[in-house]
Amino acid sequence: MVTAKFSLEEFDDKLLTCPVCKGMYNNPRILPCLHTFCANCLEMWRKGEVQFTCPTCRQQVRLKGPDVSSFPSSFYINNLLDFRAVHHSNAKRLRASCGMCESDASMEGTCGDCKLLLCGNCLTGHGNSPALKDHYIIALHERNDPSSRSKFTRTQYCPQHADQRRTFYCQPCDKLVCQDCTTTEHQQGPNHDPQEVGLVALKYKDELQTLVGKSQDAADALKRTKVVVGKELTTISTNCQIVKQEIKEHFAELRAKLDKEEQEVTRKLAKMEKTQKEPLMKEEQELEESLQSTEEGLEFCTDILARGNDVEIITLRKQLEDRLDSLCSSQIQHEGLKNHVSFRSTVHISCELSLTCKPLVITEPPVESLPTTVVFRPNDGQVLEGNLQVTVTSPEGHRVEIDTDRTSEGAYQAVWRPQTLGKHEVGVTMEGEGSLCSSLSIDVGTNNPVLKFGQEGSQQGQFNNPRDVAVSDNRLYVADTFNDRIQVFDLSGNFRQSFPTEAASPWSLSVHTDGSLVVYAGEEVVKFSQSGEVLHRFSMGVYVASSGGTVPGGLAVQSNGRIVVTGNKDHCVFLFEANGTLVKKVGRKGHGEGEFDKPNCVCMDRDDNVIVTDHDNFRIQVFDKDLNFKYQFGQEGDQPQDMCMPLGVTTDSRGNIVLANLGPDLSDVEHGLAVQVYHSDGTWVSTITSDGDKPYEPIGIAVTKDGHAFVSDGTDNCIRKYRYW
Repeated sequence: MVTAKFSLEEFDDKLLTCPVCKGMYNNPRILPCLHTFCANCLEMWRKGEVQFTCPTCRQQVRLKGPDVSSFPSSFYINNLLDFRAVHHSNAKRLRASCGMCESDASMEGTCGDCKLLLCGNCLTGHGNSPALKDHYIIALHERNDPSSRSKFTRTQYCPQHADQRRTFYCQPCDKLVCQDCTTTEHQQGPNHDPQEVGLVALKYKDELQTLVGKSQDAADALKRTKVVVGKELTTISTNCQIVKQEIKEHFAELRAKLDKEEQEVTRKLAKMEKTQKEPLMKEEQELEESLQSTEEGLEFCTDILARGNDVEIITLRKQLEDRLDSLCSSQIQHEGLKNHVSFRSTVHISCELSLTCKPLVITEPPVESLPTTVVFRPNDGQVLEGNLQVTVTSPEGHRVEIDTDRTSEGAYQAVWRPQTLGKHEVGVTMEGEGSLCSSLSIDVGTNNPVLKFGQEGSQQGQFNNPRDVAVSDNRLYVADTFNDRIQVFDLSGNFRQSFPTEAASPWSLSVHTDGSLVVYAGEEVVKFSQSGEVLHRFSMGVYVASSGGTVPGGLAVQSNGRIVVTGNKDHCVFLFEANGTLVKKVGRKGHGEGEFDKPNCVCMDRDDNVIVTDHDNFRIQVFDKDLNFKYQFGQEGDQPQDMCMPLGVTTDSRGNIVLANLGPDLSDVEHGLAVQVYHSDGTWVSTITSDGDKPYEPIGIAVTKDGHAFVSDGTDNCIRKYRYW
């Protein structure tokens, strides 16, 4: 209790001081936020307003009555005040007289309202006086201990029955009443239910204790959140220190580059100075020699004329005339500095070119294979005329030059599609002038899946070797091969429905433009409605009987309803009418045009050209809609654009060919296990290696209109979704 924690002085200061007036509590009242203040302090604080804020926590408080007396009294604070009064009364009783009769009789108690020590007789008379019936009396022989709360609880008398204590509580009325009231105004009935205070308090204690437990949980959650926020603040500080160091290093690098460039420009200036001064120095020497000869001739002629020797003048006249004519006719060939002024402007431009552009801007953090826009602007007043290029140097030192376009705002931009991870140096150059600004060092991140769902099993959303996928509008169809069913999801991976393929394992599927689904299941091609109803079927067995059975291959549907099926074991491709009539068969085992080595998957482009993955030939072959060979591309290798076991293939609305490529080594592949993108002519665009979450066996692939690719993984029994554009 309080006596175990505080001395009396500490107890007075810490527990009995009003936060507003800084004095002892006087008629303490408790606000809804559970902060306590003197009644008078609250009256002054609210300034006549019905709604005001708590002086401590600033929570909004609203009066329930005409004044602050509508707020409950603090019984606990009042009890502590009583304890203090008793303590001081015990200290004074040895030297005090009765506050009423002023006798020296032994003091037996004190009145908490009158603040008077009373002898035994006055104590009894005080209590029996009707005018003083509401005063509370404290007997001094009771234990002077604040932990004995029952000894210092102010008695609550009934205002209707002055001699009765309020020991009952009427819950419907929310009012403390005495025993007489329970038989009159608050008699048991439909509108009144008086119960003993102790029983009601016990019930409320249990309810409040439950709330205390919940509040404690909330407080613990706040503490945990505070710890997390503290850690985040520490992390921010740490990160800022790291970035500050990087900024310092970056500008140190810039200063070093500027110093190096200053030296280079100064060297060029010295060279130019030497180059242009040499002919002038030679000319100056020749002028000096000519001037000396001229001055000597003039001096000679002037001397003869001054001496006035007629004979000498007549004798040397001819020579003097020739010499003076020669001096008069000589012309000075010098064009001044007009051929040399350019060196100043040349140096000026050379200095400016290194800082011609403002700092580079990367619109978003670069990610492997995805387009990243690099933007730069000339400095104010600068005009860039020439072939501008953005240069990117990979961590391995490979340099790529990207052409730029000028925007309507006067800036320049280039689209960079990084192909390797790690730090890259990005800069700007102009043909014949070199670098226009300081290069920017930036990290390229890995292109991990934006979505992954599914696991091994037979329940909804689970798979057993999913071999192929197809996208139509907002639906994703999955050939759940060894569960003998088709599962349908939305593009966020949420399960929508499934339907069986009649105990035949579905290996490949394609969606026709009318919304129907065509599936290669077992040795049959089956056409289903969107709800899973069988619309048509035909057998493939007769077409592969000569080879003793077939290994299931790929399937695709043309816009006119014709169906293309690959024969993996027969190394050929079939073209059927929608009703199953064979139109054409092409191919045999080989490496030439129109020959195959295990053709695997097939798809159509927007012109119904047939695109086939030639698995063991490491290439793509393209045919027209009637299976006439057009061209091929691809080769085996370990470069990002090379192929190794190409499997699923599809096309997008831009005409790109998107390929699922199985790598050569399942344990350690740098450019395998990937999604590859090619233009329609076979020009390589990008490769996704997904460093953080590599697919183990990417088989089927389908793309969405917003530049994402779904890839089925037959070994991991899941579907991954990547952004590829």
